[in-house]
Amino acid sequence: MCFFYVTMRVRFFHLFLFFAFLAAAIFVGPHISDAQERIEEKVGKLLVKEFDPEKLTVQATGGGSFLYAKATGIVIKGVRIESVSLYAMMKEPPNNIKEDDEDHKYKLADLIHYSRGEVVLLEKDFTEYTSKEIEDIKGFKNLECDFSKNGIRVSGSYVATFLFTFNIRMEVLSKLAFDERGLCLTDTTLLVAGVKQPEYLTSQLLERINPLIERERIPFPVRITRIDFSDDRIVITGNPQPLKDANVWNYKRP
Repeated sequence: MCFFYVTMRVRFFHLFLFFAFLAAAIFVGPHISDAQERIEEKVGKLLVKEFDPEKLTVQATGGGSFLYAKATGIVIKGVRIESVSLYAMMKEPPNNIKEDDEDHKYKLADLIHYSRGEVVLLEKDFTEYTSKEIEDIKGFKNLECDFSKNGIRVSGSYVATFLFTFNIRMEVLSKLAFDERGLCLTDTTLLVAGVKQPEYLTSQLLERINPLIERERIPFPVRITRIDFSDDRIVITGNPQPLKDANVWNYKRP
């Protein structure tokens, strides 16, 4: 079960790297008055090329100081993400940054004054991932993932051989929180063969895993205000809102 959560950590890290690329792509274009392509179209094409989303909407104000993008149906490290949204405001235009700079993404991220992000994960996508990608890996079998208003439940069998073959049923109940450390598992219960394990074992597990994403690894300031759980999805959100009276570019995968 620890392997599953370490894998989750890797997936969440790459998800927030997507945020970084999204922010970089949003601000990589020139000022609208100097470009043949509108900034929202230029940004949209970069995101389509990089992530092949099912759908994409990009909005930009006239000078590009405020932008909004929402990508639906992207795959990160084998996990389908229902949607990723970002609203951002810049400190200053990125006039001196070039696309061919090796670290242009991080230079651009430094210019973001404020942003709100949102990630929506569906239970069916995590279920598909666990059944295809983790099955029979590292001794774990029949892994199941269940979302509810109370958090995440991951259960499965761990098979080990030492003189005899042991088949142990394990279960983890947990929630997510975004605090000063970053994105973390919290309120976690570990059960083995239906028996709740001592707090120190659960604490040791969490110490190895948390944070899933370190706050300092997110290369720009992004606001997350709450994490909502339901029976079919998890919404990690800072409530980014589409822009009003902005230019819009839309894409849908053929």
